[in-house]
Amino acid sequence: MELPGVIPFPVPPGCEDVRINRRPVPESLEGFTAHGPGWELDESRFLLRLPGIGRFLASGGSTLDMEPAPEADSADAIPFLLGTGLGALLLQRGGLVLHASAVSLDGQAYVFCGRSGIGKSTLAAALCRAGCRFLNDDVCAIDTDGTTAPVIWPDGRHLKLFEESIARLDLAPRRRQPVRSGIGKSYVEPPGPGPDGPAPVAAIYILRDRVLPDNPGIERLSPLNGAQALLNESYRPTLTLAMARGSRQVAATAAVLRHAQIFTLTRPRDLGILDQTADELRHHWRELRG
Repeated sequence: MELPGVIPFPVPPGCEDVRINRRPVPESLEGFTAHGPGWELDESRFLLRLPGIGRFLASGGSTLDMEPAPEADSADAIPFLLGTGLGALLLQRGGLVLHASAVSLDGQAYVFCGRSGIGKSTLAAALCRAGCRFLNDDVCAIDTDGTTAPVIWPDGRHLKLFEESIARLDLAPRRRQPVRSGIGKSYVEPPGPGPDGPAPVAAIYILRDRVLPDNPGIERLSPLNGAQALLNESYRPTLTLAMARGSRQVAATAAVLRHAQIFTLTRPRDLGILDQTADELRHHWRELRG
C-alpha cells in the first residue's frame, strides 16, 4: 500500500511498530463503550466511519485497518488513516497526543498547538528553513515514561502545506503529492537538517491570531492554565477524554508541566512576517536556556 507523505525507513522483518492493513473493517463494534458521530470504541479498538471515504479500525495501539468505500479514491482515505486513525492508535498507548507541529533546535523540542488552519505547519516549515530539525506535523505524541523528561520522536512524515505557504517559503522543489483532491494542500519534504532522534520538550506554544486590542507577542501561562490548554489542544479532545486510561492522561500532563513551559504566541495572520516570527522564537529559546 502506498502511503503518500510517509518517509520510507527500512526495518528488519518482524520489527514493525505499527502494521497497516487494507482489509474489511466491521460496520460496528459489538459492545462498544463510547460512541460519537461516525465513531465507536471499546477497551482496545477504535472504529471510524466516513461516508464516501471508508472505514478505519485502530486496535491495541499497534494495528491500523482501512477499508475504502467502493466509490472512493483510496488515496483520499490515506490522510484519515494517518490522521485520526494514527491519533487513536497513539491514544490507545496512553500518554499525551496534541494537535500540533514540532521542531527541535540544539537538542530541545518546541511544540506549536492551535486550531486547524492557524498556521502550525507553516510556522514549523519556516523554522526548519531557518535551521531547525522537523519532528512532526498535525499529530504530535509526547512520550512520558515517568523516569525522564517528556520527549518527542520524529515520526517520519512530511509537512502538509497550502500552496500559498509553499510559494512564500520557496518550497516548490520539495512539493510532493496532493494530500487530498480538492483541499489545496500538498505534502512537502521538510527543509533543513534531517531528524536526529528524540528531543525533550522545552516549550509549548498555543498559537493565536492577533485580534485588536490583543497585543502580539509571547506570554507564559500559569500551570493551571497550561494544564487546561494542553487538554484543549489535545488531538480530537472528545476522543482523548473517551480513551483516557485512568490517571495516565493526568500523569502525562503533569510530567509535561514539570519539565516544559506553556506559552501563548499571538501574531497577525501574515505570511510576510514568518521570518520575523521565527527570529523572535529563536531569541525566546535562547532566553529560556539562560
